[in-house]
Amino acid sequence: MSAATKAGPDRLLALVGANWTTQAIGAAVQLGVVDHLAKGPRRVAELATLTKCDSAALARLLRSLVSIDICTEAGGRYRLTPIGALLREDAPGSIRWWALWCCGTQWTLWSDLAGSGRTGKSFRERTGGEPGYAHLERDAESALLFNRAMAGLTRRVGGEVARVTNWRGTKRVVDVGGGHGELLVELLQAKPSIEGILFDLPHAVKGAAARFRETGLAKRCTVATGSFFEALPEGADAYVLKSILHNWDDGKALAILRQCRAAMGPGSRVVLVERVMPERPRGGRRDDAILRSDLNMLVSLGGRERTRDEFTTLLAKAGFGAPTVKPTRTDYSVIESRPVRA
Repeated sequence: MSAATKAGPDRLLALVGANWTTQAIGAAVQLGVVDHLAKGPRRVAELATLTKCDSAALARLLRSLVSIDICTEAGGRYRLTPIGALLREDAPGSIRWWALWCCGTQWTLWSDLAGSGRTGKSFRERTGGEPGYAHLERDAESALLFNRAMAGLTRRVGGEVARVTNWRGTKRVVDVGGGHGELLVELLQAKPSIEGILFDLPHAVKGAAARFRETGLAKRCTVATGSFFEALPEGADAYVLKSILHNWDDGKALAILRQCRAAMGPGSRVVLVERVMPERPRGGRRDDAILRSDLNMLVSLGGRERTRDEFTTLLAKAGFGAPTVKPTRTDYSVIESRPVRA
């Protein structure tokens, strides 16, 4: 038997059992372990008292967290690693809220990925729920968690969007579906001559005005609410959509792009910040992240990640020219296109 054949079952078992890491990390946040370790090294007994946890059970959780580099142990004292520190609420580019979203709300949706594969419909579509994020309008707690999760992920991308995109001559930008405004914060901090409009549903923009004030951007940023399926603020130089089109099927994505096209003035452009699906994924961390996101869109929203050719086709149907695609140092690319003159 070859070495590859012998290793096969072990690798498969590891893949099948990978769910434990999501829940272990989520539990570390939910139980307050991360917050207490953020203040300094702790022993199990001390942590158990602070978190009101069973000492023996907590020791087992901590042991697992050491094995995946969330914390370290020396002399019976546990401390956060640099990776684990990203679970702190105050960490730059915090992944805390995304960890909580994945181990909670998203967990239920992923439990029936097979149903989405069988029908091509998201979990919510199959269980009588509303499409998109309409359900968050009535669930303030879930809305806050989701928008914090998105803000944390966006901080990791915003600087790259500012870096790789040519903003010369751009005076006003509309961040379409921009949530708490993190992309605008990163962009406007990097480009002092630009003003921004944050546009999203009411549940999504809560807290955005305070964020702009605390970053000193309140005079350069305004907040507008509405649906990007109905109308957008008109006349901006650029319409930026980060992780918007991947939430929707081609029909809805096309409708959003057409609203962008209708709102544009002469010389305006659309700037999509999306993961671009390779024509033939070859594995590796970046490809795996895009493939995971593609399945996440299938099961949760009925959306999808798209290839470069698929973006080109969508943009053309909405009245845009051939796009330029610029990779970033993250999993995202910046896709720019201008309207085709009639």
